[in-house]
Amino acid sequence: MIRILIVLYILYGLIFLIETFDFLEMLHTKPKDDHPTYGLVNVIFYQMEMIICFICAFSFIILISTKQSVSTLLFVSVLLLIFRASTVYYLYAYETEERWVPFIYKEANDFSMLFRRTFVPAQLICNVIAVISLSKRYFKDRKVKKKNLP
Repeated sequence: MIRILIVLYILYGLIFLIETFDFLEMLHTKPKDDHPTYGLVNVIFYQMEMIICFICAFSFIILISTKQSVSTLLFVSVLLLIFRASTVYYLYAYETEERWVPFIYKEANDFSMLFRRTFVPAQLICNVIAVISLSKRYFKDRKVKKKNLP
């Protein structure tokens, strides 16, 4: 499950990388008599989300490649789930009159909405499943260790 989660984070991060390049190119070479409805600050929202996805993916890659214990995997998975859920809430759901998420960030194009509605819930669901399966393994291993004690 963690490998699927890594793929989801990397794919979503790459989608944001492509969108970032696209928006920066459109800002840099504006067609004549065309004014974009977004600025560099709007593009930074994309970059933040991209960095968050890559951090989560590389955290899991490092944990798996260094063959950490189940308890370490469980602890980091729970932390990353809390971190990702809070960033999803902040970047996608949290709105007040003083703070608003730019329109371009929520609905850049039809594919952006499709990717957001697919990848973001999939990341959270896979992370919850990973935490549940790791916690089952952790408690099973702990029970076996208790039985083997003299």
